[in-house]
Amino acid sequence: MSPPAGHSRRVRRRRLAALGLVAAAAAGVSGFVYWQDTRFPARAQHLGQTPVELRVQDGVSGVELRAIRDGLRFTDRYLARGLGRAVEGPVEARIARRNGCVPFQQRGEALVGEAEKGRLCIDTSSPAWRWLVVKDRLAATAVAAHEYVHVWQGELGCLPGGGDYGYRWILEGMATDLGWRALRVARQATGGRVWREIRGAGAFDTNLEPLRDYERDGGRGPEYALWHFAVRRLLGDAVGAGVASPARPEVALRQFCVRIAHRVAWRTAFRRSFGLPVDRFYSRFEHGRQPYMLAFGRL
Repeated sequence: MSPPAGHSRRVRRRRLAALGLVAAAAAGVSGFVYWQDTRFPARAQHLGQTPVELRVQDGVSGVELRAIRDGLRFTDRYLARGLGRAVEGPVEARIARRNGCVPFQQRGEALVGEAEKGRLCIDTSSPAWRWLVVKDRLAATAVAAHEYVHVWQGELGCLPGGGDYGYRWILEGMATDLGWRALRVARQATGGRVWREIRGAGAFDTNLEPLRDYERDGGRGPEYALWHFAVRRLLGDAVGAGVASPARPEVALRQFCVRIAHRVAWRTAFRRSFGLPVDRFYSRFEHGRQPYMLAFGRL
């Protein structure tokens, strides 16, 4: 028996709200200086075959911890083998329950996750996290994967401090895309599941702004889904331009980060890494986005 239409809409709204909070969480990729001075009571666990030391607070369930461990481990393996550059570490991964991920924050108030070079934190008391663990554990695993990619970006040198973005959609779309690629390689997700994730989170919402507006602006679930879709299209263009391998197009994302780390202007790094100027990509992307908005968009 199918659920009532109203029930389906409520479930979808709750899921989008949860993913929106997760997406907003991922935007906070810096500001961990406070870790030096803030008490965080937790038990330490080394995550085998990775440079990650987990610090787990009491109250985190086995299901939650397994989702986080899987996301970190699968992504660590994928970055090393698929992109030829592992996270070197050390990495401290705080799994919060009684404390938030930022100073003076009460449990449950947090953005779900934050990360930078050497550190990440996931607040398991966040309502968004709690919803994902119950309703969509694979998406919860993808949250940990996303944050770990930010650690990797921090080590490569393309993650700006203090949220000083000029290419925000690329960084966040990259973190989401590589996280889901890691889950696919680990046979935890399929290409169809990733596509449903992009659509279901609202990538083709007709209220979203043009992609160029997100060079600095933040967003929630639909924006992050749009950025994920944009990175996928960008890698397709890089293959078409002959600057990326069809077998491993995501290596172009690593090359972009390395160029940024060597102080190449991001627009120049974009052109060299993906084979076309960013303004041309914006034009092509918006043109190609229209049919999807007509087919799947929501007002």
